[in-house]
Amino acid sequence: MSLVALKVIAALAILAIAIVGGIVPLLAARHQASRRLLSLGNALAGGIFLGAGFIHLLPEAGEALEDFSDYPLAALLAAFGVGVLLLVDRVVFESTRGRGPERAGGPRQPIFPVVLLVVLSIHSIIAGIALGLEPEVAASVLVMIGILFHKGSAAFALMASAHSSGAGKMRLRVILGVFVVMTPLGILLGTVASNLLEDQAATLIEGTFMALAAGTFIYVAILDVIDAEMSRFDDRLARFVSSALIGKDDVAMPLRDSDRLLKFVLVVAGLASMAVLGIWM
Repeated sequence: MSLVALKVIAALAILAIAIVGGIVPLLAARHQASRRLLSLGNALAGGIFLGAGFIHLLPEAGEALEDFSDYPLAALLAAFGVGVLLLVDRVVFESTRGRGPERAGGPRQPIFPVVLLVVLSIHSIIAGIALGLEPEVAASVLVMIGILFHKGSAAFALMASAHSSGAGKMRLRVILGVFVVMTPLGILLGTVASNLLEDQAATLIEGTFMALAAGTFIYVAILDVIDAEMSRFDDRLARFVSSALIGKDDVAMPLRDSDRLLKFVLVVAGLASMAVLGIWM
């Protein structure tokens, strides 16, 4: 299979799984079985993204950028990617969440689903560009696997959050539509850039976006996915109480998580799968 054909298949598969993942919470958000399955899949995705970021993307970015400077640019750019998402996710997101009184014509639409859309879209398009720029079939498959495992869960989390905020049908469709096209758009941009640019320029851009993607993969894996799936019961209870005290209902009553050990095993399995695949890279 040619590299271009693989990337076309990857774009279509990612688009499809994002649509399915986004529709599931709108159709079956109250069914505990479906939520548990996606939660376990999210834990596995966290391990895959952690491994893809540390074991594959970051070292490849370092190799691509080592000819341009003796400074560890890849590590710096990865840290920058973490910092940008941290700013948007934990500063902008938290400062705008729940801000402002209700309007006279009705309750104000919460802004946090839109901010969450921005955070996930930044990650998605950078990951897509990194996949589009990837010159090797085997490495492209690795990145595609990581994106596929996470995209459906990310779409599920995004739409569950948007739905719980009371967003209308049109707003839900817009949020899902924007999110699902971000990674395919990134793949298209990366593929076009790799064909148009000269070798040295393409290598620089490829290394830059791989490093940024590594940072976003690591951030999403640790601070969004694994933290959400493995958070302590007391912390989840505190968030529920805080949400109730300020008149919000977007945080569900926490239950004891009987799948914690299984989730840990799945995180390790995802990380180990990337480590094993790295033997042949």
